[in-house]
Amino acid sequence: MKPSARQLLLASALWLSSAPVLAAERSGTNPGILGTRAVVACDPVEKSCGMAVISFPSGVSSLVPYGRSDIAVATMALPSVDAAQAIIARVDAGEAPQAAIDWVATVDPYASIRQLAAVKLHPDGSITLGQRSGSDTSAHTCSVKGDTFVVQANNMSSPDMCRAMAFGFRQAKGSLPQRLYASLKAGALVGGDRNGERSGVIRVWNTTSETAFYTHVLAESVVHGSMNALETLGVQLNRYQAVIAEPFPGDLAPLDAESIKVLKHALHRLGYYRGPMNGAWSDAAEQALYDFNWNNLFFLKPTVVVDGKRKVDGVLLRFIREADLAALAPATPPAQ
Repeated sequence: MKPSARQLLLASALWLSSAPVLAAERSGTNPGILGTRAVVACDPVEKSCGMAVISFPSGVSSLVPYGRSDIAVATMALPSVDAAQAIIARVDAGEAPQAAIDWVATVDPYASIRQLAAVKLHPDGSITLGQRSGSDTSAHTCSVKGDTFVVQANNMSSPDMCRAMAFGFRQAKGSLPQRLYASLKAGALVGGDRNGERSGVIRVWNTTSETAFYTHVLAESVVHGSMNALETLGVQLNRYQAVIAEPFPGDLAPLDAESIKVLKHALHRLGYYRGPMNGAWSDAAEQALYDFNWNNLFFLKPTVVVDGKRKVDGVLLRFIREADLAALAPATPPAQ
């Protein structure tokens, strides 16, 4: 093991054995509000890792998710920076995620009330993962480990939460960020956080996409203190992914008559389109979409023909449907 790795592990051990105790003594942590559900995953094709989390207290975006394009770690029930850093350090040193989590539990004074998950994407495309729920976590604590993901939850209104979220993730189509959100929505069909769900985050890291030139955060959505946290997470995810990320083939959606009318209506209101407001796509509509892309997005996202059928980026379509049009750049007035 390299000296730097040994130093990281030693530092992690020291952090875990002292810092949480001191923090609890100073602040009187209230674990009763920390019920959370999350899905943590990596995708070997997209070369991305990330997670979707929804909970009650504001601030979950800085409490639960840690990671980068090859590893994602969630600390829940009683979040811990030190636990996350120790897991990442040990995985980087060659340990499997499960072994790293198990080691953390041996030195963590709050292991019995902590819930941890880690998913690691290896250079050869294989994925390993680990999960642990302490014996004293709140009611309806659960976890499910899949081939590429971990679902875990605590303080839920239903013991079926993890099963529902895992099923939702497996059934979902599209890019990793969209499948993570689909998992949260599937969980909402059977219950949720017993305190309510007011805060959430979806964050996905990637260093191989063209976006890596300016950010390693491929997709992000953050919500605090909202009565419609789950719905708002989806809206914010579409806004970020449509504007910042390059399109994924898996997100393509049929350009049907209803979708065409949605696009034409928005493009007309913004001054890009002046043609018929029917359900037929035209060269004028395509040009209007191109001009809108040019003024508002990092990547051009025209419609494409696949197997004889015209399709549009589904994330872009949802972004335009949900958008506050006043916040978007209108068409540039023609030169006089």
